[in-house]
Amino acid sequence: MFILCCGPDSYRAIARAKELELGFKQKYDPEGHSVERLSSGKEGVEEIISKAAGASLFSPRRFLRVDGIVSSCPKSKQHALLEALSRDADSLIVVSVEEVKPPVSTLKLFESLPKILVQEYLFLTDRAFLEWAKTIVKTLGNVDENDALVLAKSCSGDSWRFINELTKLSAGAPINVDSVFADANVFQLADQIVQGQNQRRFTVDSMELRYQELAGLHQQFVNVLRVRDRDFAGLSPFVINKLQSQKFLYAEASLLAIVKMLLLQRAGYCTEEESKALIP
Repeated sequence: MFILCCGPDSYRAIARAKELELGFKQKYDPEGHSVERLSSGKEGVEEIISKAAGASLFSPRRFLRVDGIVSSCPKSKQHALLEALSRDADSLIVVSVEEVKPPVSTLKLFESLPKILVQEYLFLTDRAFLEWAKTIVKTLGNVDENDALVLAKSCSGDSWRFINELTKLSAGAPINVDSVFADANVFQLADQIVQGQNQRRFTVDSMELRYQELAGLHQQFVNVLRVRDRDFAGLSPFVINKLQSQKFLYAEASLLAIVKMLLLQRAGYCTEEESKALIP
């Protein structure tokens, strides 16, 4: 069986892959002898093709955990990969986490597999994010739910930041909501950027574009594209009505710029101030 966990909310996609691995161990292989973590990307493709032909000495089933094999698989290896995943669909479970959902043309190739499950994890918004946060709090068990919900509201859909701050909270640190994403400047700047307004330059210069502000902008641009494409699931009526009434000219370019800024800041290739130059 091939299970694909994908989507922009990488925390939930990775968490789901971990749940599947844990479930496999509990049901079939408590010692974990038949669970393997392979290389990512092209190397992972080669390893799956090689390992699918073998059998486990410890368990009638095997679990292989990889990352990005669909998006990174060369066309010349697609047929061999599909054959490997089809060889023993009942006893071989392969779970891959992909940063983005593969295009329809690619997924059609994998739909020919005997058993395939695609689970997409989009960014949660508003009530859906709060409900998800409640489930995380129950798992931890030592965090005040009211404090956690205040924290969740400040994170505005960023699951990674919520988990990081929640971990600090569970360890006894004070709740940190100083940088709330729902800051008026973030919404104002998002509108100015995607509409190409000249005053966006002045707004950018007057703001600190730290990770939390960039994540807020990222969420805004995702919402713009979703409303434009009539993907309203999980969005509040207020957000839908607001975005439907406006014309956005640079939504894709804006989203791409913010993703670049996030990656460069995380990797340490530029400072927060230097990253402002990427604003379109």
